[in-house]
Amino acid sequence: MNAQEDAAESAVDQQLPTLVALERGDNSVSTLGGFDRAGVLRAAGFLHLWPDTNAVVIHGLVDPSWSGRGIGGSLMAWQEGRGRQILAALPGDGTARLVAYVAESAANRRRLLMAAGFSPLRSIYRMRRDLEAPIPCHNLPEGLRWRSLERFDPESIRLTHNAATGGGWAPGPIFPELWHRSWQDFRPELSCIAYDPAAELPAGYVLALIERLSSKMAPRSQATIQGLAVTPGYRERGIGRALLTRALLQFADEGRRFASATVDPAMAHSGLPMLEDFGFTPAGRTIVYALDL
Repeated sequence: MNAQEDAAESAVDQQLPTLVALERGDNSVSTLGGFDRAGVLRAAGFLHLWPDTNAVVIHGLVDPSWSGRGIGGSLMAWQEGRGRQILAALPGDGTARLVAYVAESAANRRRLLMAAGFSPLRSIYRMRRDLEAPIPCHNLPEGLRWRSLERFDPESIRLTHNAATGGGWAPGPIFPELWHRSWQDFRPELSCIAYDPAAELPAGYVLALIERLSSKMAPRSQATIQGLAVTPGYRERGIGRALLTRALLQFADEGRRFASATVDPAMAHSGLPMLEDFGFTPAGRTIVYALDL
């Protein structure tokens, strides 16, 4: 191959990947991928109609080495168009909405959303604290007992979660498929249930997982509180603080150096003041964007 032919081959390699369908489920789910000439996935988009709502959640990503070529804009155009199709097929009235969750650091993705007409709706904050700092001590109120995660059916805790977190970051209640996928990541030895034996009901819970290592130099990763909530009817009794105390002590006993938690300040009973009292400080945020149709 001569130099001219080699240059032509390189030019072809630099063209936008062809967008092809990766998976076709029911009408509530659509995925799309962009591949280069070698068949390597370079971009992907996903849409999902949140069950029992008029909201479609969109996700998208582009290989950083392929940024600046208009791929993100093409993917966004497909997502908006496909989202409109899904929402147009829904029965009844009501506001239809496209929703996207984007890390604050993903500047390119946020610019694409703003250019497509999306507006910031709320922010979900990641909070962090050093476990070598003193941990405030709070005990469960009288009459409640600690129970391990293994003693509960995942579905019962999902229903408790939805009752305790209404108005949170999700467009609607957490649906079974999403919950049961997440359940596999929770660490039973770091999670716990505050249980009311008299009523035979969970009064609150902490669901924790271990963050993946960000560096080989950090052999002990941080632990994350993925969910902490108190069931309505048990609030204002110090249960949340007892749950947080127990979780942090368990993290520290395992040798974890840091604890993190996510919080949606716009949600009622978000727990933000409690986290701040326990020494958590902001460490980043995810911005929720929405486009009402």
